[in-house]
Amino acid sequence: MIPEQAKLGIVKKRQEGETWTSIAEWMEEETGIAVHRSTIQRWYDKEGDYVEGVDNKLEKQVDTYKNEAIHYKKLYEQASNEITTHESIVDLIHTITEPLRGQELIKPSPSKGRRGKEPQSVIAPLSDTHIGDNVDYNQMASLNAYTIDIFNARLYGWASQILDLVEYRRSFAEVPELVIPLLGDMVSGDIHQELRETNQDTTMGQMVRGANLIAQALMFLAPHFDKVRVPCVVGNHGRMTVKPPAKDKHVNWDYMLYQWVAAFCREQSNIEFEIPKSFFHVFPVCNRNILIMHGDSLKGKAATGDVLRSLTNMRTVLQYRMGLEEEVSINQTDEESFNGSTYFDSAFMGHYHRVDEFDIGTGEAHLCGCMKGGDEYALNQLAVISKPKQLVTYWHPKYGYIGKEVIYLNRYDGATNKFNDTLPSVWVDRS
Repeated sequence: MIPEQAKLGIVKKRQEGETWTSIAEWMEEETGIAVHRSTIQRWYDKEGDYVEGVDNKLEKQVDTYKNEAIHYKKLYEQASNEITTHESIVDLIHTITEPLRGQELIKPSPSKGRRGKEPQSVIAPLSDTHIGDNVDYNQMASLNAYTIDIFNARLYGWASQILDLVEYRRSFAEVPELVIPLLGDMVSGDIHQELRETNQDTTMGQMVRGANLIAQALMFLAPHFDKVRVPCVVGNHGRMTVKPPAKDKHVNWDYMLYQWVAAFCREQSNIEFEIPKSFFHVFPVCNRNILIMHGDSLKGKAATGDVLRSLTNMRTVLQYRMGLEEEVSINQTDEESFNGSTYFDSAFMGHYHRVDEFDIGTGEAHLCGCMKGGDEYALNQLAVISKPKQLVTYWHPKYGYIGKEVIYLNRYDGATNKFNDTLPSVWVDRS
């Protein structure tokens, strides 16, 4: 407790600038009562304004601000000293440290004879070509346009750039194999009324013209590789029903397009096609098993959780398959049996019109882009747009997936190099 006879003296001495320690010593001498300085300070902060005969509220605020100023000044001086000390240490390090000896520049030697011992493979999916869709430049606010003619130019550019990328890679590695998964939505189709009204050609026309052009692209690429493999899965735009079917998903214009591509390329012995009736397929590349599916079976927007959940379910399906191998080999012919494996390491999907990559533990899940690019639906309904692009990935027999490139296709929109889009009245008679 603070003695009454000392209160006025405490206030006056504080206003005169004395410290709390000196005030505590004064009060003990005057009253014989010892009170800790912190107790005096708490009393002063709480009741000092109301001591009779003293109007010190304003003075007390000034005193508080002065104390704060003194405190922050000390902090500033301390920080300034630390910075100065730090800079001095850095200067000292630069002064006393012995540098490493400078090295002379070495010019890189020619790459001839320095190729890696292990041959690599290239997986270059072709996905979501939407052949026949008519994306209007004006309705898209000049952001994109798409026609069969633009598809043709982009397809030629895509094939040419694959060769350029592979040629560069061959400066340090053998690349004997090219794998081109066709991932579905190859045609625009007629599943929506507005597509039926605005498509450039009938769905049958989209299918055969697309097959003609894609076959030429494969024939353009084939001479540059020992082997070109073309595994295929259907998408949703090529379906022949209004609602997505669960049965007979291969009854699809994509499936017909693949069969026509294979027919057009049948005399090229180093092109191999895999055209299953299942909506997914597994094939080996560089000691890895690759799952492909269009992606419309995913529930969600292809965020990380959607992809992981779907692929986890697919792993379960393939594990179930493992237990049926003996039955299947007895009850089905080779053509009918599952042409794949009971597990997969990595996956490729289309459908979402963007390039993306997800870690799935055993490898990666790749979303593979779209040749069409943004359209009116994406712009009006979703307020999103992306460049037309396709993915190119590189694979090593020991390390698996080792890199990727993105081919941006709109750069070829004004190109004059294209494939032949003319078909005779008898399709198989085309030259």
